[in-house]
Amino acid sequence: MKTLVEISIKPALQKAVCLLYLALICGHPLFSQEYKESLVLRTDRDLYVVGEEVWMKVYKLNAHNNKYDNFSRVVYIELLNQAGYPVNQLKLHLPSRSGSTALTLSDTLSSGNYLLRAYTSWMKNYPAEDFAFRTISVINPFRSMESIGVGSSKAVSEVGETGPGATAQKGLHLDIAFDSISYGTRERVKASIRARDASGNPVEADLSVSITKSGLFNDKQEDNIKQIPSGESEEPGVPASYLPELEGVVLSGSIFNSSTDQAIGNEDIILSILGKTARCQIYKTNSRGEFYFNLDDSGVQEMVIQPVDSAVNDYYIELKADFLNAYDHPLPGPLELDTSRLQALNQGIINMQIENIYKPYRQGIAPSHVDATAYNFYGEPEYRIQISDYISLNNLREVIKEIVPAVSVRLRDGKSFLWMDNGIADQQFNRGPLILVDGVPFDDVDQVLNIPIRELESIEVINLKYVLNGFLFEGIIHFLTIEGKMAGLEFDQRVFRQAYEALSERYSFLSPEYSNDSLKKSPLADFRNTLYWNPDLNTREDGSGSFEFYTSDERGEYT
Repeated sequence: MKTLVEISIKPALQKAVCLLYLALICGHPLFSQEYKESLVLRTDRDLYVVGEEVWMKVYKLNAHNNKYDNFSRVVYIELLNQAGYPVNQLKLHLPSRSGSTALTLSDTLSSGNYLLRAYTSWMKNYPAEDFAFRTISVINPFRSMESIGVGSSKAVSEVGETGPGATAQKGLHLDIAFDSISYGTRERVKASIRARDASGNPVEADLSVSITKSGLFNDKQEDNIKQIPSGESEEPGVPASYLPELEGVVLSGSIFNSSTDQAIGNEDIILSILGKTARCQIYKTNSRGEFYFNLDDSGVQEMVIQPVDSAVNDYYIELKADFLNAYDHPLPGPLELDTSRLQALNQGIINMQIENIYKPYRQGIAPSHVDATAYNFYGEPEYRIQISDYISLNNLREVIKEIVPAVSVRLRDGKSFLWMDNGIADQQFNRGPLILVDGVPFDDVDQVLNIPIRELESIEVINLKYVLNGFLFEGIIHFLTIEGKMAGLEFDQRVFRQAYEALSERYSFLSPEYSNDSLKKSPLADFRNTLYWNPDLNTREDGSGSFEFYTSDERGEYT
């Protein structure tokens, strides 16, 4: 005999725990800013041409002792122009203590200095001057460059060199050795590194390595790491305006009554993401009408936010900005190029154009999709009906009548609704099920029933009670279309629906390999300005590490 049960799928439970945590810290009056974190930002070089990628690595530290930490899992990175306007923004998912990403410099940028700044949501509770900063110079040869100044040649302190050498920074000493002091074109380069502390003891180190044209690298920047003196802490009991992001991006906002502009408190709000996977979350707003959702999607997503109760129809929603729209810190000054770099820059501009021509014809920079949400929040359905497995029927009403178990179409007050049979005669459901179309709740059944059969892929049914983030649904019916775009269904104008830039996609640096004669003889030109970028070189317990790469078609000096 079938028993009526309330089910809870593990992924949904994990999301509920995270949301419960957010609810607790949001409402706690003594949740304070006693903990402080810090970031370190690295780039592959400091001089770029538009159309190129800026490769970056971020380290997360505890500001109280400058040791590795893994508190926040999302880092916000912005590229600011000289007026403080962000020309590029991304959200880097950082589940470990360090991570890397890249951004492409648009050909719409003007030549000049730009400021990269990195921070976490929790760091927004502190002065912006404590963020991580890095100044880069960008050249756009297709626009006027009259604003660029040219200075006299100055001595430059190199970080590394093409040959045996050593460098020291903040107590870490690196011995770097290459297998030769000069190389031919398309030749393999092998390098070894040994890391030691100030006393000469071997240490495990988390390093980033960049091999780039020497004229495009002239980094003299200092890390703005400010360690909090021992015994000193922030004033306790000061409420934090920005929450820590312990898993993914915390999407926050408020819901208001359209007629009175008053906050709508204690209302169940549901967030859904348009697509073939149902990823719904429910949050009960606080007394100020505020809600918080945790997102671990990547790329641009179309999201829908609406009250669970469709009777609430006089409302509007405002989202809180992800990035900090304040710039109370120094901005990049004008660009002045050293005359010693002009020849390398001119060649770098030519290289960029050659690379952009040949890049589509070979394996290069590839996005790494992190699909952390490839499951429906309700898990496996009780029934899954694949429309293509059945003979063609005229409309969706006939499909439900003939082949969808436990569901029937009924009328009430001249409008259609879906009734679900849970199989228990004396405990029938009292309310209608949660109806989803491509992952989005949609309560206009008559519109749903008008979806053309040719556009429908499958129907999934759960004819059990289901608890999502504390809210009880009496069954779930999920209609999935072939394109995953709701087949043109029209929302009520009050529904909040917009594209949202979630976590930025990850990228890996892939450089050409010339391990045999046929590859060496490839007709594809290779004029990379950055030959090699490895943001994840870790030395072993004995302090040793190694890496290798291949040179390009261009002769010259590399750092």
